[in-house]
Amino acid sequence: MEKLRQWLGRLAVLASVAALPGLAGCNSKSFALDDGIPNTPPPAVIVQSKTAPAPGPVTRRDTGTYPTLSTTLTAANEQIEDADYQKSEPRMAALGRARKSGEISEAEYKRRVAQYRKLAAEHGQDAQSDIAAEAAK
Repeated sequence: MEKLRQWLGRLAVLASVAALPGLAGCNSKSFALDDGIPNTPPPAVIVQSKTAPAPGPVTRRDTGTYPTLSTTLTAANEQIEDADYQKSEPRMAALGRARKSGEISEAEYKRRVAQYRKLAAEHGQDAQSDIAAEAAK
């Protein structure tokens, strides 16, 4: 008798579980899920120019140490003053225009670029020594 009661209890549970999908559809006429508006996302728009390089892969670097955020930041390169820029920019622009128009040869262009690079390298050291001299006063 006990087995029969357990069997009938299980049968009732299974019947009620089997009836759930049928009961869920009873209300379908009064509640419409399809309102006619498509639920698809809008097409993607690319706002990046085609000349930009593709982003590289993002990789995790495990250096074995914690990052240090307390170090003093330094400039990537020694900065020039506005007066120095105003003097050198027209010369460099004129040199580029002369190369493009063919007024000077490629060898002359390379010679002048080497001259300007040498001047830039020496100017940084000269400026550093001037700053140190002024700081010592």
